[in-house]
Amino acid sequence: MSKNVLKYVLVTTLGAVFLFLWGSVFFLNGTISVLSWWLIMGGSIIGIALFFIVILHMIYKKIKNKKFDLLLLVILLLTIIMSYPVLCFLELGQIAYPVDIENTRPIAKISLPINKPTVVGWGGNSIETNYPHAVVPMERWAYDLLISPYSINDKNLQSYGIYGEEIICPANGYIVGTYDEEDDNVLGTENNRSMVGNYIYLKLEDTGTYLIFAHLKKGSILVKEGEYIKEGEPMAKVGNSGLSSEPHLHIHHQRQNPKTTSIFLTEGLPLYFRNINGPAMPKGGVKGEIISPLNNKY
Repeated sequence: MSKNVLKYVLVTTLGAVFLFLWGSVFFLNGTISVLSWWLIMGGSIIGIALFFIVILHMIYKKIKNKKFDLLLLVILLLTIIMSYPVLCFLELGQIAYPVDIENTRPIAKISLPINKPTVVGWGGNSIETNYPHAVVPMERWAYDLLISPYSINDKNLQSYGIYGEEIICPANGYIVGTYDEEDDNVLGTENNRSMVGNYIYLKLEDTGTYLIFAHLKKGSILVKEGEYIKEGEPMAKVGNSGLSSEPHLHIHHQRQNPKTTSIFLTEGLPLYFRNINGPAMPKGGVKGEIISPLNNKY
């Protein structure tokens, strides 16, 4: 097979794979879309390797006084496009998991699970207000909730406003999973043995989708797997377990059952709050919005 034929095969293959993966992310739902996103992210490493191979080949041609053909330049462009997601890992030029909030269904509307004024550390639809959640499919519209004081660089967990705060069930549903055996992290450390730490998985009665409550306090969970729970009932307390740099409540909404599907293959879904003072999808970031339940609903 000639070198030119090999180049055409490479260009065609790269182009077809690239179009299929991005097309899946934009136009399909579910596990295929999520898997395509991770392949795009992981494929960026291959893209970098191919980029340097092409650059070395071009240098070789230059030394030998040979001309660059158009096909070689096209291959170089494709490798640059493939390599772009690496910037996400370097926290440069990041993009949110590209799904359209207006057309993503089902959505969930829940009550605020904390019965106090709550600060949204991260939340919302954009990368600016919801980093790092928005870059990963399963946490696309996740929230990190805090209560003042927070981000105070104090190693005493009790100094943080949300630590030990009661978590109230925000919607009727079924408990499909719990874990309650992980110690809270000492401030300044993160437990790399698990991402979510102590957790509750709630299957929503209205939509059949799932809420994930993470980083809960050890020994605080009051519900059991298989139990039906009503909105307003206490479930647990906020802790600092799992991959958590300070006490907070992480909550997100997803399509797949977290008990039967790897977290990396689950698809995050829009999550809104009802009966609160504040926007239904509050924003986080440097100036995270403060929300609170209307008339101390619980």
